Amino acid sequence: MQNYITKILKIMKRMYLLLFILGCFSVVTLYSQTEPIEKNTVTVYIAPGYDFDNYLSFGFGIDYSRKLTEHWSLSGGFERLAIINSSKSIISKEQVGDEVIYSVTDKKGLYFDWRMTSIPVQLKYHFRKTIYIHFGPSLDLLTDEILGTKVGLGWRAGVGFEHEFSNGITLSLNPYFKADFGNTYTEYYQLVVNLGVGYRF
Repeated sequence: MQNYITKILKIMKRMYLLLFILGCFSVVTLYSQTEPIEKNTVTVYIAPGYDFDNYLSFGFGIDYSRKLTEHWSLSGGFERLAIINSSKSIISKEQVGDEVIYSVTDKKGLYFDWRMTSIPVQLKYHFRKTIYIHFGPSLDLLTDEILGTKVGLGWRAGVGFEHEFSNGITLSLNPYFKADFGNTYTEYYQLVVNLGVGYRF
Protein backbone atom coordinates (compact mmCIF):
# COMPACT_ATOMS: atom_id res chain seq x y z
CA MET A 1 0.00 0.00 0.00
CA GLN A 2 2.82 2.39 0.88
CA ASN A 3 4.58 1.67 -2.44
CA TYR A 4 1.32 2.38 -4.27
CA ILE A 5 0.96 5.76 -2.50
CA THR A 6 4.60 6.60 -3.27
CA LYS A 7 4.05 5.90 -6.97
CA ILE A 8 0.95 8.10 -7.01
CA LEU A 9 2.89 10.96 -5.35
CA LYS A 10 5.70 10.64 -7.92
CA ILE A 11 3.17 10.78 -10.78
CA MET A 12 1.49 13.83 -9.21
CA LYS A 13 4.84 15.61 -8.87
CA ARG A 14 5.58 14.99 -12.57
CA MET A 15 2.13 16.28 -13.51
CA TYR A 16 2.66 19.47 -11.46
CA LEU A 17 6.04 20.02 -13.13
CA LEU A 18 4.51 19.43 -16.57
CA LEU A 19 1.73 21.93 -15.83
CA PHE A 20 4.34 24.47 -14.69
CA ILE A 21 6.35 24.02 -17.91
CA LEU A 22 3.21 24.27 -20.07
CA GLY A 23 2.22 27.42 -18.19
CA CYS A 24 5.65 28.96 -18.83
CA PHE A 25 5.40 28.17 -22.57
CA SER A 26 1.93 29.72 -22.67
CA VAL A 27 3.26 32.81 -20.90
CA VAL A 28 6.18 33.13 -23.36
CA THR A 29 3.77 32.81 -26.30
CA LEU A 30 1.50 35.46 -24.81
CA TYR A 31 4.47 37.71 -24.11
CA SER A 32 5.80 37.39 -27.66
CA GLN A 33 2.46 38.56 -29.06
CA THR A 34 2.48 41.71 -26.95
CA GLU A 35 3.00 45.04 -28.68
CA PRO A 36 6.33 46.73 -27.80
CA ILE A 37 4.58 49.96 -26.75
CA GLU A 38 3.29 48.33 -23.53
CA LYS A 39 4.90 49.45 -20.28
CA ASN A 40 7.47 47.51 -18.27
CA THR A 41 8.13 47.74 -14.54
CA VAL A 42 11.16 46.49 -12.62
CA THR A 43 10.72 46.30 -8.84
CA VAL A 44 13.08 45.38 -6.02
CA TYR A 45 11.43 44.45 -2.74
CA ILE A 46 11.73 43.12 0.78
CA ALA A 47 9.17 40.62 2.05
CA PRO A 48 8.73 40.04 5.80
CA GLY A 49 6.28 37.26 6.57
CA TYR A 50 4.83 34.66 8.90
CA ASP A 51 5.21 30.92 8.41
CA PHE A 52 2.29 28.75 9.60
CA ASP A 53 4.83 26.62 11.52
CA ASN A 54 5.12 29.63 13.88
CA TYR A 55 8.26 31.08 12.33
CA LEU A 56 8.92 34.62 11.22
CA SER A 57 10.43 34.87 7.77
CA PHE A 58 12.23 37.45 5.68
CA GLY A 59 12.71 37.60 1.94
CA PHE A 60 13.97 39.85 -0.80
CA GLY A 61 13.72 39.72 -4.53
CA ILE A 62 13.32 41.36 -7.91
CA ASP A 63 10.24 41.39 -10.10
CA TYR A 64 9.80 42.23 -13.77
CA SER A 65 6.27 43.04 -14.93
CA ARG A 66 5.02 43.71 -18.46
CA LYS A 67 1.61 45.12 -19.27
CA LEU A 68 -0.27 42.92 -21.76
CA THR A 69 -3.62 44.69 -22.04
CA GLU A 70 -5.39 47.52 -20.27
CA HIS A 71 -6.14 45.30 -17.26
CA TRP A 72 -3.72 42.35 -17.51
CA SER A 73 0.02 42.18 -16.95
CA LEU A 74 2.53 39.35 -16.62
CA SER A 75 5.35 39.23 -14.09
CA GLY A 76 8.24 36.96 -13.23
CA GLY A 77 11.19 37.21 -10.90
CA PHE A 78 13.57 35.77 -8.37
CA GLU A 79 13.12 35.58 -4.59
CA ARG A 80 15.21 34.40 -1.62
CA LEU A 81 13.55 33.49 1.67
CA ALA A 82 14.97 33.00 5.15
CA ILE A 83 13.45 31.69 8.38
CA ILE A 84 14.34 33.94 11.33
CA ASN A 85 15.58 32.06 14.42
CA SER A 86 16.51 33.30 17.88
CA SER A 87 19.10 30.54 18.26
CA LYS A 88 21.32 28.35 16.13
CA SER A 89 22.27 24.72 16.78
CA ILE A 90 25.98 24.05 16.31
CA ILE A 91 26.89 20.39 15.84
CA SER A 92 30.39 19.31 16.82
CA LYS A 93 32.00 15.89 16.80
CA GLU A 94 34.83 14.42 18.82
CA GLN A 95 36.78 11.22 18.29
CA VAL A 96 37.01 9.23 21.53
CA GLY A 97 38.85 5.99 20.90
CA ASP A 98 36.96 4.10 18.22
CA GLU A 99 33.77 6.13 18.73
CA VAL A 100 32.66 9.47 17.32
CA ILE A 101 30.65 11.53 19.81
CA TYR A 102 28.36 14.25 18.53
CA SER A 103 27.25 17.17 20.66
CA VAL A 104 24.75 19.96 19.95
CA THR A 105 25.13 23.46 21.37
CA ASP A 106 22.48 26.16 21.05
CA LYS A 107 23.90 29.61 20.37
CA LYS A 108 21.60 32.54 21.12
CA GLY A 109 21.23 35.46 18.74
CA LEU A 110 19.35 36.51 15.59
CA TYR A 111 19.96 34.13 12.71
CA PHE A 112 18.64 34.02 9.15
CA ASP A 113 18.34 30.49 7.78
CA TRP A 114 18.33 31.05 3.99
CA ARG A 115 16.51 27.96 2.86
CA MET A 116 14.17 28.82 -0.02
CA THR A 117 14.73 30.15 -3.53
CA SER A 118 11.61 30.83 -5.62
CA ILE A 119 11.05 31.68 -9.26
CA PRO A 120 7.43 32.91 -9.52
CA VAL A 121 5.42 33.53 -12.70
CA GLN A 122 2.34 35.64 -11.96
CA LEU A 123 -0.63 37.09 -13.81
CA LYS A 124 -1.89 40.45 -12.54
CA TYR A 125 -5.34 41.90 -13.07
CA HIS A 126 -5.54 45.67 -12.52
CA PHE A 127 -8.93 46.93 -11.32
CA ARG A 128 -7.74 50.52 -11.20
CA LYS A 129 -4.46 52.26 -11.73
CA THR A 130 -3.41 51.57 -8.14
CA ILE A 131 -5.12 48.24 -7.22
CA TYR A 132 -4.52 44.76 -8.62
CA ILE A 133 -4.76 41.07 -7.76
CA HIS A 134 -2.18 38.48 -8.76
CA PHE A 135 -1.93 34.69 -8.87
CA GLY A 136 0.24 32.00 -10.40
CA PRO A 137 2.79 29.20 -9.87
CA SER A 138 6.35 29.29 -8.59
CA LEU A 139 9.28 26.91 -8.86
CA ASP A 140 10.72 26.43 -5.35
CA LEU A 141 14.16 25.14 -4.37
CA LEU A 142 14.60 24.18 -0.72
CA THR A 143 18.10 23.85 0.71
CA ASP A 144 18.39 21.73 3.85
CA GLU A 145 21.54 20.59 5.68
CA ILE A 146 20.23 17.01 5.96
CA LEU A 147 18.00 16.58 2.87
CA GLY A 148 20.09 18.62 0.46
CA THR A 149 18.32 20.61 -2.27
CA LYS A 150 14.75 19.60 -3.11
CA VAL A 151 12.52 20.95 -5.88
CA GLY A 152 8.86 21.79 -5.32
CA LEU A 153 6.07 23.52 -7.21
CA GLY A 154 4.18 26.22 -5.34
CA TRP A 155 1.64 28.94 -5.93
CA ARG A 156 0.85 32.37 -4.59
CA ALA A 157 -2.06 34.80 -4.70
CA GLY A 158 -2.67 38.23 -3.25
CA VAL A 159 -3.74 41.81 -3.67
CA GLY A 160 -1.48 44.75 -4.47
CA PHE A 161 -1.49 48.52 -4.13
CA GLU A 162 0.82 50.59 -6.30
CA HIS A 163 1.47 54.31 -6.75
CA GLU A 164 3.37 55.72 -9.71
CA PHE A 165 5.07 59.10 -9.55
CA SER A 166 5.46 61.37 -12.57
CA ASN A 167 9.12 60.36 -13.02
CA GLY A 168 8.23 56.65 -13.37
CA ILE A 169 9.20 55.61 -9.83
CA THR A 170 6.65 53.29 -8.20
CA LEU A 171 5.96 52.33 -4.59
CA SER A 172 4.06 49.10 -3.91
CA LEU A 173 2.47 47.23 -1.01
CA ASN A 174 1.52 43.63 -1.74
CA PRO A 175 0.20 41.25 0.96
CA TYR A 176 -0.13 37.69 -0.40
CA PHE A 177 -0.47 34.04 0.56
CA LYS A 178 2.07 31.51 -0.70
CA ALA A 179 2.17 27.73 -0.43
CA ASP A 180 3.94 24.71 -1.86
CA PHE A 181 2.35 21.51 -3.15
CA GLY A 182 3.55 18.39 -4.89
CA ASN A 183 6.64 17.86 -2.73
CA THR A 184 6.42 17.11 0.99
CA TYR A 185 10.05 18.17 1.53
CA THR A 186 9.34 21.75 0.53
CA GLU A 187 5.84 22.04 1.99
CA TYR A 188 5.11 25.45 3.49
CA TYR A 189 2.29 27.94 4.01
CA GLN A 190 3.07 31.61 4.53
CA LEU A 191 1.55 35.04 4.74
CA VAL A 192 3.92 37.66 3.29
CA VAL A 193 3.90 41.44 2.87
CA ASN A 194 5.90 42.61 -0.13
CA LEU A 195 7.25 46.21 0.11
CA GLY A 196 8.75 47.36 -3.17
CA VAL A 197 10.32 50.26 -5.04
CA GLY A 198 10.26 50.11 -8.82
CA TYR A 199 10.77 51.94 -12.06
CA ARG A 200 8.28 51.96 -14.94
CA PHE A 201 9.47 52.50 -18.52
